Amino acid sequence: MKHPTTSLMIVICLLALVCYMSCTAVPAQPRVFQPLAETEVERFFHYFGRIRALPREALQREYAQQEAAFAHDQSDAGRLRLVLLLSLPETDFGNTTYALRLLQDYLNEPEPHHVQFREIAALLYTCIHSNNQTHMYESLLKQWQAELSGKEHQLVAQQQINRKLQDELEAQRALAHSLSKQLQEAVSERERHMVSQQQLSKKLQDERRNVKRLQEQIEKIKDIEKSLMEREQRDNKGT
Repeated sequence: MKHPTTSLMIVICLLALVCYMSCTAVPAQPRVFQPLAETEVERFFHYFGRIRALPREALQREYAQQEAAFAHDQSDAGRLRLVLLLSLPETDFGNTTYALRLLQDYLNEPEPHHVQFREIAALLYTCIHSNNQTHMYESLLKQWQAELSGKEHQLVAQQQINRKLQDELEAQRALAHSLSKQLQEAVSERERHMVSQQQLSKKLQDERRNVKRLQEQIEKIKDIEKSLMEREQRDNKGT
């Protein structure tokens, strides 16, 4: 949301002051027909309208003249004109801090001043101070928006890092699952091989026992044959 500039705020404030001074002024006698004198507020308003139309270089010269004039005579009107110039936006000489100090010093002086000058000074002080507050809030808002934008960028970057880490974690999990499956298959294969080896070993042992049993049987048969042969030889000798 855009806020009004210093110039626009001063115009609004001056218009309000003109209306206020017109409503509170003592009405002229109905039988007196004299041209009304221009008030200080109206002069100030006309001056404001004139300087707003000046080009940049002419405005710079006007400021230099008013600054020199005020330094010379310290007049109330000169002070207010200088304050008005200092409060204009987008100038090389603009200085609202100095303008507020000039107004504050004027309003704090104990000696009485022309009532309309004091009215203008108070109104200018309010407008400039309010505008400074508005700019301060705008600056704070922009700063917060910049910080928020920076935080959002950081959050997006962190989310991207988190997604990358998550993808890497998923890849590591998939790799671990694949390796675990391969290891289980290798263990199962080794177990099958061991079972097969054990079966072969048992079969070999059984074969060995069978061979040994056969050998024993063969030895017994040989012993029987030998005994028979010896008996036969003895029988033959006896006859």
